Amino acid sequence: MPSLPRCSLVVALLVGAIWGVTPVATGAVLADVASARSAASAAESVIAGASGGSVDDISGPGSAAPTALPSRGAAVQIGPELGPDITLALPENSGTGRRVVYSNKRQRIWVVDETETVIKTHLVSGRTGYPVVGTYRVYSRSIHTFAEHNPSIIWNYMVRFATGPNGGAVGFHEIPDQCSSRGCFPVQTVEQLGTPLSGGCLRQATEDAIWMWEWATLGTTVVVVDNG
Repeated sequence: MPSLPRCSLVVALLVGAIWGVTPVATGAVLADVASARSAASAAESVIAGASGGSVDDISGPGSAAPTALPSRGAAVQIGPELGPDITLALPENSGTGRRVVYSNKRQRIWVVDETETVIKTHLVSGRTGYPVVGTYRVYSRSIHTFAEHNPSIIWNYMVRFATGPNGGAVGFHEIPDQCSSRGCFPVQTVEQLGTPLSGGCLRQATEDAIWMWEWATLGTTVVVVDNG
């Protein structure tokens, strides 16, 4: 009789392996190829039922089902909880109402609105112990100005609120530039803010100086404290 096609032979071998039947010979003829394929399909269904999944399930017949992944559970913090940063807290006894508060000790200012809400805070560079503790008001403003004792030192966004012992104005402004024939260069870096490096005024980063210029109009209250 004619030889069994190779694909049908593979099916026959598969069926024999599944049912424990050894083929008579490599060239054995199956009476009905369609019946063999039907038997193979039935065998696959049996395997699927034994394994509890599809025939592609890697657990295989008789194997335990894969263990479910453990739940992560709730996050647990290790170590003490971090409280509020006290260096950013508004100093006590620093006035009421719409105002700017300057802590000479911390070299920082806070901007407080009418509802007693701090709407901004940032570092400055002033002078230790100066101006003296007290309540002041903004009395003068200049978009551009310079140091009276040295006109080569210039800056922008000057907001004056106090007067020094020698009659010089004290106020908020940006970090000054020292100018010469070689050009103009900042007298300090933004990273140095928070350190008292000024002769009396409160130096700020340019973006903070612009913000203060726009907010601190004439008559704005400025409270200077040292209990920071």
